[in-house]
Amino acid sequence: MNFLKDLELYPVYLKWREGTNAFECFLKSTTFVSLKNYPNFPLEEFSISEEENMIYNKVKTIIDEQYTSNTLFLLDVPGYLSVLLGYLLQNDLSIKPILTLNQLFHPYGLIGSKKLISNLLLCGNKLNSINPKGYIFILDSERYLFQSDGTEENFFNNQYETTEEDMPSAELLKDLCYSKAVYIYLDEIKEDINCYLDYLDHFDIKIIKCKIGEC
Repeated sequence: MNFLKDLELYPVYLKWREGTNAFECFLKSTTFVSLKNYPNFPLEEFSISEEENMIYNKVKTIIDEQYTSNTLFLLDVPGYLSVLLGYLLQNDLSIKPILTLNQLFHPYGLIGSKKLISNLLLCGNKLNSINPKGYIFILDSERYLFQSDGTEENFFNNQYETTEEDMPSAELLKDLCYSKAVYIYLDEIKEDINCYLDYLDHFDIKIIKCKIGEC
């Protein structure tokens, strides 16, 4: 069994960074830096459940159907799952995940589970070196709460929104010859990412929204 303090964080970060190329500036180091002061705990054993494997196969089908060299993918599912799927896509399809997770991990944080931490580190350790044939931006659909339930006042508020500054501009995408963005999601689309997709659409980047299980 691995504990958090058993792993060196920087080499794992470098594995996630390797191959990000033109999108390197969008890879967030915040998550790794905040783990330096996180209390030690046993990481969850690496495993892929039947449900996770089923979701991966559905995501893989979407990518297989939508993939072209001018297509950028965005994956917006719960963080622990988003990281796992990103790892599988890199090792299986040579689609490079770009981590945009931007939370400060905190033992009393509103967001950021131990399962997410475990997947971030253990999946990162297992990443193969690749020559990317495409890129997928990895988001955490639980980055902020839709509604207050009155209990969050007892926690550290580490919620965040994804802004246009956290994602590539339409100008950059066009410079890199991207003309289409495929947004893959599981539940309701959050307002922050919807604003970004509207922005891309305004500048003539074709937007396709694919709900897992319905596309």
